[in-house]
Amino acid sequence: MSSSKHTEIAQAAVRLFEQKGYRATSVQDIADAVGLQKGSLYHYIHSKEDLLMQIAHQAISEFNRTLEKINHENISPQKKLAKMIENHLTISAVNREAITVLLRDAFALEETQHRTIIELTDKYTDLVTSILQEGQQKGEFSVKHPKISALAILGACNWLYRWYQTDGSLTVQQISQIFADLFLNGLLSN
Repeated sequence: MSSSKHTEIAQAAVRLFEQKGYRATSVQDIADAVGLQKGSLYHYIHSKEDLLMQIAHQAISEFNRTLEKINHENISPQKKLAKMIENHLTISAVNREAITVLLRDAFALEETQHRTIIELTDKYTDLVTSILQEGQQKGEFSVKHPKISALAILGACNWLYRWYQTDGSLTVQQISQIFADLFLNGLLSN
């Protein structure tokens, strides 16, 4: 099996799933996009659903790997949270198609695969929650409900795929600074 052909198939699937949606994309669409007969495509993949699982798994795993590294850095919880936001938004902008597929289409996976994605997503939420708990313990954050606060932060960060434009007036770094300021300093004037 050619790994470059498999990569080409995965990239075509990401693009088609993002454009048309997972359910509306057929195996024939993917085969056409990479210049293969439908039957030949199955030499490289088991099913369309396996492609979706691969895309979703790679996307959420990248978030987890990045945040695990940040959590092990010897920096303050404030800096960890700011870095988490910047990294989350950067990953979302750079891998917009895959993140769109993860957030919009992963629910279409069969139960066992969907549960795997949910477990990885919960792990990521727990990593964000742990930053807030660390900040709470060190007196840096006044957070009544770290898990709910983590979900609010992730909700804002996850929505970037819907509205961010690479040619817009703000860079991802500028947006991440705005988000970090909002979550670290709140809305009240001092």
